[in-house]
Amino acid sequence: AKKSLENLIASFIIFFDKPFITGDTLKVNAISGTVERIGLRSTRIRTLDKTLVIIPNKQMVDSVVDNWTMRTHLRAEIRLSFSLNTQTHVTANFISSVKNMLGNKTEISSSSVYFTDLNKHGIQVMIEYFAPSISYDDFNQLNEEVNISLKELMDEKDIHFSSDFIFNQ
Repeated sequence: AKKSLENLIASFIIFFDKPFITGDTLKVNAISGTVERIGLRSTRIRTLDKTLVIIPNKQMVDSVVDNWTMRTHLRAEIRLSFSLNTQTHVTANFISSVKNMLGNKTEISSSSVYFTDLNKHGIQVMIEYFAPSISYDDFNQLNEEVNISLKELMDEKDIHFSSDFIFNQ
C-alpha cells in the first residue's frame, strides 16, 4: 500500500509540475525514449529500440529526468586526432576552413573549432556546434553533412588521423 500511495502522490507531482508530458522524448536513468502515457502509478516510455518500458512514477520523480524535447539547441562535438606529421600551417588552414564551413551553414547557430592539445598521440582538434532545436532526423542529416565536409577537407589537405583517433559526437 505504501508503494502505491507513493506512486499516486508522484503522479500528482508529475501532473502539476509537468517536467514532461505525453509525446516528450527524454532520458531517465539509463532509459531513453518517448513518453507514451502517464498513469496514476507509472509512466510508459517507448525506447529508441521500440521497447515499452514501464517506470513507477515515484522513480520518475526521484530520478534526474533529461527532457530532450525542452532543449533549446542540439549540440554536436567532434574530436579529431591528426598525425604528428601534419604541418602546423596545414592544421591552422584546416581549422580556418572548418570555421568557414560551419559559419556558412544556416542550420548552425554557433560553433567553435580549436587546436586543443599536442601530445605524443597526435594533434587534437575539437569541433563543437549548436543547432536550434530541430528534429533528430534533421540533426542527424546535418551531422552527416558536416562529417562529409570534414572528411573532404582532410582529403584536400592530405591530413591523416593519428593511430589513437578519437571520435565522439
